[in-house]
Amino acid sequence: MRFLAIPLIFAISPQTGMAETFDDAPPPGTYRTVTVSDPAECAALCNNDSDTCRGAQSLQPDITVNHVICYLNDGLETGSPFEIKPPEPLQLDIAVADLNAYRAQYNLPPVRLNARLNAASQTHAEDMARHGMISHSGTDGSSHSDRVQRKGYVFSIAAENVASGQNSWEKVFKAWQESPGHNENLLRNDVEDFGVALVFEPTTRYKHYWAMLLASPLEDIQ
Repeated sequence: MRFLAIPLIFAISPQTGMAETFDDAPPPGTYRTVTVSDPAECAALCNNDSDTCRGAQSLQPDITVNHVICYLNDGLETGSPFEIKPPEPLQLDIAVADLNAYRAQYNLPPVRLNARLNAASQTHAEDMARHGMISHSGTDGSSHSDRVQRKGYVFSIAAENVASGQNSWEKVFKAWQESPGHNENLLRNDVEDFGVALVFEPTTRYKHYWAMLLASPLEDIQ
């Protein structure tokens, strides 16, 4: 029996559901190779491993036989069609300007960037990224008020927003505006200071981790 040597490779992204045909070998980023009966089964394996898999490729060496080689791709290597690229650096001046413009629409006073709140936000964003979680509680049991105080900010009021998955300030700011509880914090009339941080960890499910603090001090803090 003569087999047809016609390699056919499909790359399927679980994020988009779109497929693309490749004529050469699987690109970098393959972390697991499995033999399946059809490309749909390969895509299902990727979906079931969504914490790691960013896309799947299927190679069918002989189109007359239901023998498909499935390549699961984590997107962590340069050249992968599903490559996970780092976000643009967070620009704090733009973040506070956007927040103050939004607050002005509701006749609320502006807030100012505060180094201690930035540091407390950074600490929590790093903790969430390190453990691939989204929570207001730190892995050491800390609350947002604990983290603020540890950075030397003595507050009269402190509120926190967290988020994961958004790869830009514009996207996370919009998401917070569209969430009633988070939006309430953005529009508090009793806060003066602001801090925010983004941490990127491509080996985790959500990749991007955000923490933001709004607060007012008991006294002027330089």
